[in-house]
Parts: sequence; C-alpha cells; structure tokens
Amino acid sequence: RISDAIALYMPETMQFSKSSNYDDNVTLASAAGALPAVGDIASMITSGLQNDAVRLALNKAGYTFNPNQQLLFQGISFREFQLSFTFTPYSRQEADAVNKIIKLFRSYAAPTIVSEGAGMFFKAPGVFDITFKFNGSENVNVPKFKTSVVKNVDVNYAPNGWATHEDGTPVQTTVTIDFQEMYLVDSKDINNGY
Repeated sequence: RISDAIALYMPETMQFSKSSNYDDNVTLASAAGALPAVGDIASMITSGLQNDAVRLALNKAGYTFNPNQQLLFQGISFREFQLSFTFTPYSRQEADAVNKIIKLFRSYAAPTIVSEGAGMFFKAPGVFDITFKFNGSENVNVPKFKTSVVKNVDVNYAPNGWATHEDGTPVQTTVTIDFQEMYLVDSKDINNGY
C-alpha cells in the first residue's frame, strides 16, 4: 500500500469495465453422456449425428439436430477501470508537480528487484486505495473501488505535437492509468456502493 497521497482533478473520462464469464459450449447431449443411466443412449445419438449419411437424411427430410445448447455461468472477472488526465503546467512549480505525480504512478506500478537472492525475486508493486471526492467528502454518486493495482501507465508528452517551455518541460502531458481491483465485486458489494 502506497504511503503517498495523490490528489487529482476529476478526469474528463472515466471508463469502467466489469464482465461475467459464461460457457456456451454445453449441450444437453454432452451433459447426458456423463450420466450413467442415459450415457449409452446419448452416446448413440451423438455418434449417429456425427455420421454424414444420418445428417444428410435428416436434412433432406427438413430436419437437423437441436443440440439444446445451454449458457452456464462460470464466474466474474476482476473489475478494471481507466482514468486519464491532461496536465498543462504554466510555471516551473506546476511542471515539477506534474513530473512528481507521473514519477509516483510509474514507480508504484513497477516492482523492485530484490538484491538478495541474486536478483531472482521481485517485490510486488504498490497498491492504491482510490476515492472520488465532491465538496471535500466522498462522492457517493460514483462507484467505490476496492484496493487496486496499476496494470498500465501510458504517458504522452506530446498529445498535440511536440512543444516545450524554455527549459524543455513539455507544454502538455496526458497520463492514462489502467487500474484493476485486487478483490472480486459481487452484487452485495455493488448494492453497498461498489
């Protein structure tokens, strides 16, 4: 868990992704084949329907086999979300703050190679606790997030073409950060604001 606090403006775009996993390759014939009592019958039907002559005869009569496919719920994925920020520093102090913010995200997104053990091990990257604020309090109109990791940091130092201040500091920088929660979110969590 990172020890630094990073306060940023609300991004212009906040993209959230939540998906569920389903298996659509299950048929009643394949499921019946696993049952001892009907396994032989299901096997006969399945092998008969794999015979081209049987399939042609059925098709000629205007029929085809209904596989009775079923959609089975398999589970859920970890939620992912993306936040994008555009920084346009107007002073040396603002440019230093932008560079510090970018460096913090990049460094906490990267592991540390542990010198002990001949460098064969990584110390895991930092984790983030993210809250959205409105008028100094948590914004309850935006979903809450569980502790998250940074999967990707994309920094564009020339979003509108390369231009710098007199000291070489980019005039504008866009930072896009992809987060993923470390814990699954179920329907109870969603009803509790997640």
